[in-house]
Amino acid sequence: MPLSPDRLREIVSELASRPGHEKVRALVYQLLVDGLGARSTEVDFERPVPEVHGRIDVLLGKMVFEFKSDLRRETRDAERKLPDYLAQRETETGEHFVGPATDGATFAPYELRNGTLRRLPSFSAPVESPRDLLAWLSSVVAVSVDLDPTPDTVRRELGRESLAWHMAREELQAAWVEVGVRPDVRLKRELWARLLERVYGSPVDADLLFFQHTYLSVIAKTMATHVLGADVPEPEGLLAGRPFQEAGITGTVESDFFDWLLSTHQGNDLVRRIALQAGRFRLRDVQTDVLKGLYESLVDPEQRHDLGEYYTPDWLAQRICARAIDRSPCRSPASPTFWPWARNGCATGRLT
Repeated sequence: MPLSPDRLREIVSELASRPGHEKVRALVYQLLVDGLGARSTEVDFERPVPEVHGRIDVLLGKMVFEFKSDLRRETRDAERKLPDYLAQRETETGEHFVGPATDGATFAPYELRNGTLRRLPSFSAPVESPRDLLAWLSSVVAVSVDLDPTPDTVRRELGRESLAWHMAREELQAAWVEVGVRPDVRLKRELWARLLERVYGSPVDADLLFFQHTYLSVIAKTMATHVLGADVPEPEGLLAGRPFQEAGITGTVESDFFDWLLSTHQGNDLVRRIALQAGRFRLRDVQTDVLKGLYESLVDPEQRHDLGEYYTPDWLAQRICARAIDRSPCRSPASPTFWPWARNGCATGRLT
């Protein structure tokens, strides 16, 4: 039965009080099943791990939950257990797992990176905004699909503060260390940097910006494939735009600088995980430029300033259009209006 707003508020309020190990487990189970729609049979309690003589509190998908009464004094114990639990699941399945440790008030996700436990950004249960906890759990567990494709939702699920980006950034860094010295891979990055230099008028070749553009490329191609109504193919076909080629559409989604990722050992898996996150939105209903907000979330204002980028705020652009565009009956409704001062090419508005 779906959670009512009042019941959700009660659960989050109780979790924030750190009600103890068993109560936290019961309340999180209710959030996962009634709040996010996970099937009860998918939630595995007390999964034994004989190799380390322990039990996983809750296993759901690629998540290993470790419940505590108070992380302020039990963080060390969680960090002692999670490496073994994560390693066992990853060895058995060949998949990458995340291990959130929680006492109800704080949710601290961890992952294994080259055999070392690494803590990802924590999340605190927001009593004043209980749905934020459901949104965070959804991004961790990736149970919810058919999300509303608004800029705010896309930014929350995939942007700078999202778990999806924090994990992808580390994997992109590791991937570059693996193949960055290869001549073919290095050439793609050099061509990307030269193109940006021509656009912006100054040299641009920062690791983080290259990783951000790679991440955005996978997301954009995944979303475009969903909008087309096609199935998302394997990573190579996705990045090459195969669904568009098969539909007879050229010059839109094609191979580019960012398919370097497929040259790495874990690149295909990373593309699949990013595509899975990007494909959770109800993209048939998209009405706004969701990628603009995502880009602005990932690339901070200082970086955009250094690149010479400038964006007219949406509210100001709307006011300019309302005043400046000729709305006379003689003008064709389909006639485009071009704005020559747009920084990165012409902005086109159509009268409605």
